[in-house]
Amino acid sequence: MKHLWGLTGILFLAMISLSGCGDKEPANMGQLFQPGQAQGFNILLVTLDTVRQDRLGCYGYKKAQTPTIDSLAAGGVQYYDAVSSVPLTLPSHATIMTGQTPLNHGVRDNGLYALGSEPSTLAEDLHNAGYATAAFIGSFVLDKRFGLDRGFDHYDFQVSESGYRPKMADFNERPANEVTDATLSWLKEHQVNQPDQPFFAWVHYFDAHLPYTSPLQNDPAFINRGYDAEISFTDSQLKRLIDWLDASDVRENTVIILTSDHGESLGEHQEATHGMFIYNSTMKVPLVVNCPSLIFRHLAVKNTLAGLIDLRSTISEMVAVRPSAVLDGYSLLQPISPDRIVYMESESPLNMAGCSPLSGLQSHYDKYIRAPKSEYYNLVDDPDELNNLHNTHHEQVAPLATSLQSLLGQADSKPATDRHITSEEADRLRSLGYVHSGARDTTGERPDPKDMIEIFNAGLKTEKLYSQGKFAEAADLAERVIARCESCVVAIRVLAFSKIRLGQGEEAVTLLKNAVDQTGDLFLVRSLAQAQIIGKDFPGALQTLELFQALDPHDGRVFILRGDVYDKQGKGSLALKEYQKALILDENRSGIRAQQRIQRIQSRSD
Repeated sequence: MKHLWGLTGILFLAMISLSGCGDKEPANMGQLFQPGQAQGFNILLVTLDTVRQDRLGCYGYKKAQTPTIDSLAAGGVQYYDAVSSVPLTLPSHATIMTGQTPLNHGVRDNGLYALGSEPSTLAEDLHNAGYATAAFIGSFVLDKRFGLDRGFDHYDFQVSESGYRPKMADFNERPANEVTDATLSWLKEHQVNQPDQPFFAWVHYFDAHLPYTSPLQNDPAFINRGYDAEISFTDSQLKRLIDWLDASDVRENTVIILTSDHGESLGEHQEATHGMFIYNSTMKVPLVVNCPSLIFRHLAVKNTLAGLIDLRSTISEMVAVRPSAVLDGYSLLQPISPDRIVYMESESPLNMAGCSPLSGLQSHYDKYIRAPKSEYYNLVDDPDELNNLHNTHHEQVAPLATSLQSLLGQADSKPATDRHITSEEADRLRSLGYVHSGARDTTGERPDPKDMIEIFNAGLKTEKLYSQGKFAEAADLAERVIARCESCVVAIRVLAFSKIRLGQGEEAVTLLKNAVDQTGDLFLVRSLAQAQIIGKDFPGALQTLELFQALDPHDGRVFILRGDVYDKQGKGSLALKEYQKALILDENRSGIRAQQRIQRIQSRSD
């Protein structure tokens, strides 16, 4: 019969076992406390978007200025081999909240998917167990329209003026200080009104994501280190949150879990940011668990593979709340097999560049990546994944390949949740004069992302050239990119708008129409409408915007652009109505631009 120790007994044993041991490695957190010993405790989940493990002081980065995070690690359990399932914000957080792989929860990329009514989430379980639940979000990528708000009493995101990205509205954000402000406001109110009710607060800091524009970027310590400056600023804002917990006497019974959704490649494997590959540079994440009542000193877990997919199981077992869904992860309170494997994937190569999507399996010791040119790495000898052993280690590869194929086969038998063009949307395209060819279909042979990374990077360079006013150079490079990558939508847009700048507007519109015919890509549909507005083809632009709205009726940029058409036609009252629709429907993506347009029209009327 299993003996359930009381909290005092567990802590006594923990103190004995840790006395004088330094950084002793437990097999699992269950050596410190039993399942349910944090029942009724608060849970603070902190996700640091786009933060590499090896850019934090507690993981050995000597240039880091992350004292708050380092302190949490020094007084808690620190996992050295923790991995994400997806190198993208939305699907990775969906994995955290559901405890399921992307194959099962169905969210495979940013913006193209939303979490459906199933599976249930950690927030729903905790809410149903009596917790006050609140989320404080740093980016539009996790806007409530994408489904992660389920189970939260309060889901807080408001784009700031400093975080408004007029050319990248899908990545509108707010800085860490404003996220902390919103969190503290809620916590203080909760402490006054419901001091005896435990809370589950999820705090998401997006600062380390491009563009690197930290308030610390001009500090001499961070010259040419914009990424590190973002992380350090986030650390300083997290300190405000921890200080409040200490001052409010709730720290002792608050479990803090700090992690990242994915890393940042920073040039490794020729990848500047993240999403194209599933190497350690973007898949390995920090993971720290801290609770003063349960953990007295640093414990380093180095020989066990943990995954973000394990967090729902772990938290559920900590607080004795039974999960209401079948989970794919394990509780880190229980012994974990040294041979366990974690599934990982990225569909982003397909959606960004028309390349083959990637999938893989990783253990503590090795990694298998399924691709047109598959890969296998010995992570013990080659943690940077530079020596592909796929063609020489058949005995190690074969079982991993078989296991992965089985997982993918099971997923293929499930109903599709793909946000790509549906049959109804394709019919709508045809009715508006477009013929969608299904170019984003995931079947058929596609190039390996490894073979396309240079051309993909060249596509990104075209944007930089365009922003510098080098339109002829941008157009020339974009044409070369498109010759190699017909699905590189960034290069298509740059080529079209460079042509407009060079006085070739009709060619630009023809290029975009053909691209829309082939892909139905929303980014290109919007680009076509913008090109038609610039060329004063207002009937054509209105027709394109009808298509845009049919494909995504919730995108406020439809109404912004339609308002622009009316405004240029001298129909100010109609334009004003469209801008007001954008403000109401899509505040966090289009609201600031809508307000600017409304003020412009109103100023002309004064």
